[in-house]
Amino acid sequence: MIWLLVRVKRKQVGGIKTVTVGGEFEAYRDRKGRARKRRVQGTGERAFVPEHILRRAGFEVFLPVRHVWRKRNRFTPEKVRVAQPLLVDWMFVGWPADQNRWEDLMALDVVMGVLGTGGRPVVMKRETVAKLMRQWGGGMLSARCHQIAKQGHQFETGDEVRISMPPWEGVAAYVVDAHGPSVRVMLKLFGRDVPAEFSKFSVMPAGKARGRGDV
Repeated sequence: MIWLLVRVKRKQVGGIKTVTVGGEFEAYRDRKGRARKRRVQGTGERAFVPEHILRRAGFEVFLPVRHVWRKRNRFTPEKVRVAQPLLVDWMFVGWPADQNRWEDLMALDVVMGVLGTGGRPVVMKRETVAKLMRQWGGGMLSARCHQIAKQGHQFETGDEVRISMPPWEGVAAYVVDAHGPSVRVMLKLFGRDVPAEFSKFSVMPAGKARGRGDV
């Protein structure tokens, strides 16, 4: 994959505006008896507007996000956890290395330009993009990006890690067993170790491995 860091138009970003993509639909009739369709509540995936536009154009897209708490609306103090773009105007856009999609990319109205030097675009290292996906994917990666993030992501017993998926996002832990698709860890909670199990994709390196005598 060729990965570029692309700047998109702010008016298209819309702050943290998202749209629902896909999902299941059901038929119903409105008050005038007309046949309508509506998305079944709880189905579909949330995507940021420019991310959705680029994916519809056939590009692979990775938008680093962080999670913040915001009021559900102005009428209630209740807060909900929402994803917010980490870079606001920028996102990683990729396509297969055997294709030339440069002109297609620059032809899109949503695109302002790409990160470059000396008039040439900077091609991001695959390892760098994969690391950022693991750290800032925020549970919003596409299936393809999910596979990229998993490749070369191995753990050993004693490795110090942090959980990257809610509700344990940011919690420190150390690896007990890393065989198979899951990782068994000990979470560091309230001054004691608590056993838990996560997919390898939900865990990111946090530092050097512990010695056995430190467990």
